[in-house]
Amino acid sequence: MTLPAPHELPRTPRDLVRLPLRQRLLTAGIEAAFGVTGAWEYPMRAQGDLERMRLLDKVYWVHKAGRPIRRARRGSGLERYFAGVARRECRPPDGFEVEAELRLSAAGDLMSHPYLARSAGYLYEQVADDVFGVDLAMANLECPLVPHVKKDLVISFDEAPPLVFDREQFAAASGTDGRRFAFVSTACNHSLDHGPGGAESTLRLLAQEGIAQNGLNASEEDADRATILERGGFRLGVVAYTFGLNGFRPPPDRPRLVSRMPLNDGVDANDFAQLSRQLAHCRAAGVDLVVAQLHWGMEFELYPTPEQVDLAHQLAELGVDLIVGHHAHVLQPFEVYRTRRDPRRRVPIYYSLGNLVNPWSAPFLCRSGVARVTVARGRVPDGNRRTYVTHAECREVVQEVDGVRRTIRLRHA
Repeated sequence: MTLPAPHELPRTPRDLVRLPLRQRLLTAGIEAAFGVTGAWEYPMRAQGDLERMRLLDKVYWVHKAGRPIRRARRGSGLERYFAGVARRECRPPDGFEVEAELRLSAAGDLMSHPYLARSAGYLYEQVADDVFGVDLAMANLECPLVPHVKKDLVISFDEAPPLVFDREQFAAASGTDGRRFAFVSTACNHSLDHGPGGAESTLRLLAQEGIAQNGLNASEEDADRATILERGGFRLGVVAYTFGLNGFRPPPDRPRLVSRMPLNDGVDANDFAQLSRQLAHCRAAGVDLVVAQLHWGMEFELYPTPEQVDLAHQLAELGVDLIVGHHAHVLQPFEVYRTRRDPRRRVPIYYSLGNLVNPWSAPFLCRSGVARVTVARGRVPDGNRRTYVTHAECREVVQEVDGVRRTIRLRHA
């Protein structure tokens, strides 16, 4: 296999866009017009689901794929809001007597890279303890696992780039030196890039590797169940959802092959029936903590939308104890939300952890976060036993290219 030289690697997704001449000229004209007004210094209210995107939404996507939007939505107050919540600590409630603790980690998107297969044992060399030095490590699987399939990474207005992991690439991305991700989220906008067969292949290979997942459903009944993970005497329930599927549709006889909610549209647009059944499953299983993995938000924007913030708070009130977000391909702020359902309960919300591994080289795409969370079981002053998140942080890591070895590796930011 001939590997591209470092200078031949795409810097941003914009480098992969291939448009007919008319669309290129139209895109350049629209970008120039918005550049004069400065309107795109702030996020535009746009659709992020390819199935619903208008022409202007697509041009906006191409623009920010090369020039990320660094401000929050105009008038939202989110920059000031996150500056304030950043000072909140995820500490145990007063009088809480800790009896046992569990440490979790969560990383962002795992994507393919031309050098990834050569990077096994090297990729995580400097950050293995940050990612895997816990009781249970999680990540988002952005690429279906489909061996022997090769497709060019090309982006157009009509089709998103088809992503895929072969076994060698996934082996390098999934762990190192006997330590690996115990769970991956499989609900994302690329879940059906290779059709139902690609989803089935992903389920089969993850089962062979002994890696748990949620988001792809082998049966309609599975869609109403959380994935139950047991570690160190703790029992966790994990659910995963995506906002969209890049215009692909599940087969009519399996409409819930991928767990999907309109996560970008706000609280009122969402029907929480499936999630309610999953939460009931968690309660029946006696879980200590519920984790929601959400593939959502607007790509290449460094702040979540107001609709995401409202929805995250609603999910916390419904019974979710930890929210891990991905899809934006950039690192976004995280907050610690104090719930009304239990004023002693604080829910960490990681809106986007960015790309842990990705095929680009621009700094804004190669800086990501590793969530580190401590869960404690103990007694509150009234004598009842409870489980709370008692610590939450985000450790930043950077993906860089070793041009001599033709490998990639992660280092501390």
